[in-house]
Amino acid sequence: MTESKPGQVALTRPCVKCRAQEATLDSRSQPVCKDCFIKFISTKFIKQIDILGKKTRPAPGPSSTSSSSGPPTLTRRYLLGLSFGVSSTVLLHLLSENLESQLAKGRTAPFDLTVVHVDTSSFPSREGTDPEASVAAVEAILDRYRARYPRFTFQRVPLSSSTLSNNNNNNNNSTPNPSDDIFSLLSSSTTTTPPTAASQSDLRQHLTRRTLLAETAHHNCQALLLGHSTTALAELTLAEAAKGRGFALPWLVGDGPAPPPDSSSEPRESGLLIHHPLREALRKELVTYAGLVTDPSPLTDLLLEQTNDNPGSAEGTTRVVSHRDLSIEDVMTRYFAEVEESYPSVVANVARTAGKLVRRGGDGGDEEAATACELCGMPRDEDGDVRWKGELGIQDNGEEEGDRESVAARLRGRLCYGCERSVGG
Repeated sequence: MTESKPGQVALTRPCVKCRAQEATLDSRSQPVCKDCFIKFISTKFIKQIDILGKKTRPAPGPSSTSSSSGPPTLTRRYLLGLSFGVSSTVLLHLLSENLESQLAKGRTAPFDLTVVHVDTSSFPSREGTDPEASVAAVEAILDRYRARYPRFTFQRVPLSSSTLSNNNNNNNNSTPNPSDDIFSLLSSSTTTTPPTAASQSDLRQHLTRRTLLAETAHHNCQALLLGHSTTALAELTLAEAAKGRGFALPWLVGDGPAPPPDSSSEPRESGLLIHHPLREALRKELVTYAGLVTDPSPLTDLLLEQTNDNPGSAEGTTRVVSHRDLSIEDVMTRYFAEVEESYPSVVANVARTAGKLVRRGGDGGDEEAATACELCGMPRDEDGDVRWKGELGIQDNGEEEGDRESVAARLRGRLCYGCERSVGG
């Protein structure tokens, strides 16, 4: 118990930061009050958004951001990927608070924000799903976000609209598009062996990422904002390494330019950045923050739909009844949920170490640019792919049978090792 001044009530468990209020929360082994915890999360966010602001400072002049897809403007333009999950919703709220704070001080808006939700209900992974009902459910959720954040533009984009460029075969119209192959395969009623949960999850994740990048370029935005927390980045690091995409980790978990297009194709983005403003906050801290925000209404109200079977979200999965139904991402999520509780520093170390990995090729320097995978868009490590296959005893003899194997054979040499394995089931 701390000593109190005359007229003050003694605190039994004072906040270690302000020393003026009773601590009601534990933040990284320290007792803190509600106000200091909210300020802690906001400070982490502001630090990262200021870093992005310096990288995207618009150049003076009326033609600085002229584009047919958007009016000329001198303000920064960002696109936020909204999954209806806790992290992306908290990021949206923090962006709104930052904007309102600047406007309240009489300053101009620091950025224009477009919020895009990629509707994965079009991804053929659920039987008996009504497409019209799925679209209506997603739009109903988006309407709640629109009502709370009227300054931002919200848009639903179906995953089936994803069109991936044929980087290696721009002049050959007879070459099938990878995304067309994937959707035709997964929607085919003649598929003898359906893709595993791990394959579906992997393909959905990377098609969603490609769709968000395409929308970012389409809306003439300078950066794509993703709500990955420290925990999510740690999960992504181990999951992608396990799937054979270790070469692409610097592009997947780091902040900076988007993966470069194939050297033989026209550049599809010019200076497009990917940024994770919540990379220094743990997932459990974001869950706590969401529960503390109550003005003008509880932030958790927006997340109520997420706990049910939301047809438009990749996170609205059914209860796992068998380990066969677990994807690699599910395994990593369960693992880090336990580690995060007892050893949060371990989670932070994984994310920070991955963030220090150096990009090889395609991001400046003298090395030859890496060829991009035509499905996930990540740079390919062709020598590494060969080593992976050799160590696992995989032979490319071209004699596969079945729908998935035939698709994998058609796309061989155009995909990274991870995507080849996912397409192959």
